[in-house]
Amino acid sequence: MIHPHTEIRFINDAVGLGVFATKPIPRGTIMWTRCALDLVFTPAAVAALRPDYRRIVETYSYIAVDGDSILCWDGAKHVNHSCAANTFAAIPDVDLAVRDLAAGEEITCDYGTCNLVHELACLCGAPRCRGTVRRRDATDHGATWDALVAAALPDAARVPQPLRPFVREPARLDAILRGEAGVFAHAQYHLAP
Repeated sequence: MIHPHTEIRFINDAVGLGVFATKPIPRGTIMWTRCALDLVFTPAAVAALRPDYRRIVETYSYIAVDGDSILCWDGAKHVNHSCAANTFAAIPDVDLAVRDLAAGEEITCDYGTCNLVHELACLCGAPRCRGTVRRRDATDHGATWDALVAAALPDAARVPQPLRPFVREPARLDAILRGEAGVFAHAQYHLAP
């Protein structure tokens, strides 16, 4: 489920749609959490789909660590990649804003965290754009991503969290916010190559 202070907007023909903040959103805010309405497809279920449905699942889902494809029911499926992403996971299936977000700013994640099957050409235009998003990016950049999340955690404990009731593992998130558990390691979360 995507944060309620967001909307979908058309960006351009190359990128398509994106998700944008409608109000300022502070660092540490839960921007997305996997929820009960998201559709889960096992690898066998994806393979059994008609080609047109399979293409939709392959385009708009991410692959969880267990190999299942998760297709978000709401606008979250339109969150685009950026090599300078403004959200990262604190625990699997809970993404936090790792910096303050301005009204009108695009909400982004790093597709290197999504267990890619194929490399993707990057269109983000960030100053330090990697050019290609690769499966090994989580290994190569995970420590940097984890540091961004760790820096946002003190804010997460004190900002409004409208998505908190939908978090699937609230005890795990709360332990991290209290400093009793560390942020999971992005590099270790992903499927083996």
